Amino acid sequence: MSKILFFMCVIGCFMPATLMAKVEKVTLKGVIKGLGNEELILMNTDQSEIVRTKTKNDRFKITAEVETGDLRYYMLYAPSVGPLGPSMSIPAIYFFIDSPEITIGAELKNERINIKSLKGSPGRQEYDRIMASLPSASRVEEIYDNYNKAFHEYNEVSQTPENMKKLKAVSQAVDALQQQRREEIFGLLPQYTNSMPFAVIISSYFGIDNIDEAEKVWKQFDPSIRYCYALKQLEDLIQRGKSCAVGHEAPDFELMTPAGEKIKLSSLRGKYVLVDFWASWCGPCRREIPNIKKVYAEFKDKGLEVVGVSIDHSDEAWKKALEEEKLDYLQLSDPKSVTSKLYNYNGIPFIIRIGRAIRFASTELSNKVVAAHTKITEYIK
Repeated sequence: MSKILFFMCVIGCFMPATLMAKVEKVTLKGVIKGLGNEELILMNTDQSEIVRTKTKNDRFKITAEVETGDLRYYMLYAPSVGPLGPSMSIPAIYFFIDSPEITIGAELKNERINIKSLKGSPGRQEYDRIMASLPSASRVEEIYDNYNKAFHEYNEVSQTPENMKKLKAVSQAVDALQQQRREEIFGLLPQYTNSMPFAVIISSYFGIDNIDEAEKVWKQFDPSIRYCYALKQLEDLIQRGKSCAVGHEAPDFELMTPAGEKIKLSSLRGKYVLVDFWASWCGPCRREIPNIKKVYAEFKDKGLEVVGVSIDHSDEAWKKALEEEKLDYLQLSDPKSVTSKLYNYNGIPFIIRIGRAIRFASTELSNKVVAAHTKITEYIK
């Protein structure tokens, strides 16, 4: 079973390994077709604001001093499109700045801003060449268009069982595509161990649930390019992931139930806890729910507590999904995606197991409940 990854339309860029980070004055200009006259914010990688402006008839121009040379990405965020964080909307475009002037051509459609062209960045050519070389490249647009259409029909038109059935069906094609692209990209690693654009591409596949694999990949890159932002971030993820090893305390959080009651994870101390991070719009998440319900039914009288944490921005969509799935275990809402930062997950469904002392019970933070069944049995006993 695959995950729905949180897509950032990152445009890799290629720069000589001898360059290091430095501050430069740059100009960003271009057009975001369909945005009109709206606020646009240039932000750092940590989402801190650099400067803001307003588009005029879809057009914009920004001059600012930014750090360049280590392949860190920046974003242009349009608040009117939607909030930042995990969702199926794309309210921002992500890119690296590797020249004094960057010209961007983008389009806003169905709450998603997509880059159509980017001039002035030699790295864009390298990134596009790698992605275009994948055998699955010709199928990407059609499959995601089908998924987005089904997603829109269910969430914006009518949340009927029939539309949910269609959404689940097309999400299977997305699962298959994601798995194929992952295999293709990882197969290219031996050819691109000194490629910064490739480091950007492959690093997006790692989260806290596959730290061991991340470390193996990180070690294969040439030491001369490990200063680049993507690999420094990957190194940091590996170190943070090791803090989630067996025996380490799970980060606490406090979220709302459907009834408006605040619940802390730490309040469940003394029970074995299975936490499922999911969303109503996530096809793989919805398909995993029957497995979670079976596990809960079998072990709830033996000390197991299951907690569903939804990252839906829409309270209505979340509660509608709860009714449809007939969930009888604890449900919490995380519309600001606080937990994605605490637990460093980059896709859903993401499921973790926590012991009685609210400490991680396993380093295998599996997103497959069926595979986790044996281990849960061992913990309960």
